[in-house]
Amino acid sequence: MLSRLALRLRASAAPYTAAAAAATATAAVLYEQQRVPAHTLQGSRLVMSGDCGGTNTRLQVFRVPTDAKATAGHMPPGELVFSKKYLNSSHVSFEEVCKTFLAEITPMTQGELPETCCLACAGGITNNTVSFTNVAKGWEIDGYALQASLKIGTVRLINDFEAQGYGLLTLGDAETIKLNDAPPRAGAPIACVGAGTGLGECFLTPDAAGNYTCFPSEGGHVEYAPRDQLTHDLLEYLKTKHGLKKRLSVERVVSGPGIAHTYEFIRQHAAYATRVDPALDKAFLAAAEHEKGAVVAVGALKGDPLCKKVVALFSESYGAEVGNAALKWLPYGGLYISGGIGAKNPEWVKGEHFMRAYADKGRLSPCVAQVPLYLVTTEDTGERGALFVAVSLLAKS
Repeated sequence: MLSRLALRLRASAAPYTAAAAAATATAAVLYEQQRVPAHTLQGSRLVMSGDCGGTNTRLQVFRVPTDAKATAGHMPPGELVFSKKYLNSSHVSFEEVCKTFLAEITPMTQGELPETCCLACAGGITNNTVSFTNVAKGWEIDGYALQASLKIGTVRLINDFEAQGYGLLTLGDAETIKLNDAPPRAGAPIACVGAGTGLGECFLTPDAAGNYTCFPSEGGHVEYAPRDQLTHDLLEYLKTKHGLKKRLSVERVVSGPGIAHTYEFIRQHAAYATRVDPALDKAFLAAAEHEKGAVVAVGALKGDPLCKKVVALFSESYGAEVGNAALKWLPYGGLYISGGIGAKNPEWVKGEHFMRAYADKGRLSPCVAQVPLYLVTTEDTGERGALFVAVSLLAKS
C-alpha cells in the first residue's frame, strides 16, 4: 500500500471454553518486557513512545539515525532498544512508571535520555494533559511537567485514536485489504474508523507540502440509527439496559461490548429465544465481560444461528457508520477500517452485510463509491503512530 500511500498521500474454530480460557490467560498477564539487541548506529538519537490505557502502560525506546524523518509510506528508520508493559495499579503515578522505565534502560543507553516522547493516551487531551478517571489513584498525565521531571526535550500527548491515524502513514501494501475499486486521490483527506473496546474515528488532512496532520473526533458517540424493525427493537433494548431515554451512541452497538449486548438482546427476542444453543449460551453467560464477544465470534464460525445473526447486525451497523464517515469527511485519499475486530474477523468487513450498508447512502451513494476503502490487517497501528510522531518531533527539537 505504501506504493499507493505515497500516491495517495501521494496519490476451524476452537471450542467456546478454549476461547474463554485463552482470553483469561491473556488477561492474567500483568506485564511483559522485550529487549532487542541494539546495533551501534553512527550518529544516532533516542526517541520514546508509549501507549497509555486505563489498565496498562506500554513504553518503548528506539534508537534512530540523527537525520531520521517521519515519512509517509514508511516505518521510521531505526531499531527498538527496549519495550515494557506496566500494570498501572502497581504505581502511584504515571511519572513513577516513566522513571522506572528510564532507570531500566540506563544500562542499555549508558545514561543517554530520549530527546522526544509521544504518548498515545486513552482519553481527551487538553493543553497536553489527560486524566484517567478509571485508574484507582486518579492519574493525571501532564506532558509539560514530564518534560521537566524526566529531562526529555519534548513530551507530546495525543489521543489513542489520533495515534491510529498517524499509524496509517506507516502501512505497507501487505498490511491492508482493498475493499473497492475507487482509486486514491493525491492530496485528499484520509479518515479512519476502528471498532475494538470502543469505536474510534479520526481524519487527516495535508498541508501544502503534503505532510498530514491527524485530528481526533468523538464520532463513535453519534446516535445509533436503526435500519429495520429488528434494529429498532435492539435500540429500545439497549436504551433500557443502559438507563437511557432518548438516544444511544453507535459505540454501544459497534464495539466488542456491543457484540455481547446484541447477543443478550437476540437470546431473549421472541423470534430467536427458542433457538438458543444451551452449551453456547452457558459459555457466554459464564465468560468474563471482555470475553463474551469472543464467544459469539466462535459461535458464528461454528454456524450457530443466533451468533450469525449477531454478527450480521454488528456488520451492518459497522458498515453504515463507516459509510457515514465517508459522507462526513469525503476522504478521497482513503478510508481505513482499523481496530482488533476487523483485523481478527476480516470476513465480517468484506461480507455483504457490511459492504451493502456502507454503500447504501441514498442520493449520495455515488459519492461514497468514489472513496477508496481499506481494511487494516495489523493491530499495532497505534503504537506505530506514536513512534511516527516521536520521530517527527525531532525536527522541531
